[in-house]
Amino acid sequence: MSTRDILMQAGIRAQALSYGRHIKKMNAIMAVASGSIPAILIAFLYPPTPARWLVGFLIGMVWANGFEYAYHRFLLHKPGTLFARNHLVHHASVGTPTEAEDLNLGGSPLWILLLFVANGVPTIALDVLFRLKIAPGMLLGFVVYVLLVEEMHWRIHLAKPLPPGLAFARNHHFIHHDQPNSRYNIFFPLFDSVIGSERKP
Repeated sequence: MSTRDILMQAGIRAQALSYGRHIKKMNAIMAVASGSIPAILIAFLYPPTPARWLVGFLIGMVWANGFEYAYHRFLLHKPGTLFARNHLVHHASVGTPTEAEDLNLGGSPLWILLLFVANGVPTIALDVLFRLKIAPGMLLGFVVYVLLVEEMHWRIHLAKPLPPGLAFARNHHFIHHDQPNSRYNIFFPLFDSVIGSERKP
């Protein structure tokens, strides 16, 4: 490869990183707003106890892990759909100079908003109907999980350091790229383990 080609690839990579970071930041802002604003409003109207905040948060984290699994398996890997076509771009970009452009799971802040609407509306409706008072914690659990999964996906693909205890996540996720019909959780394979998709086919 010539010096010119190396410089050109470096420029493309830098531009992709800049764009990817921008989308990641915008997605994070949208996730925080989409989860925390309704959480605060519901908590004001139906104040939960600290225990219900905690229970809701933990349920929200588990729910988000299950949603990630189902969304990744049944929408992003369903052949012929818009979701699958967009996700295929991510799979095809691994190892290329433009990889960072296609790392954000939401794709854009609008998709993040729709994700929170799809999860938040039934959560709030059931919470109000049954007077559970766990929706605020669940919504914050969704926020934290979305921020974590985006950050972990970014670090996995760009060879950034992973938090202690999560070094396995890089290998776990790249096995998914090698065998796309397995390992749908990106960094915390709870539902992969429960359903059995963590095993190699």
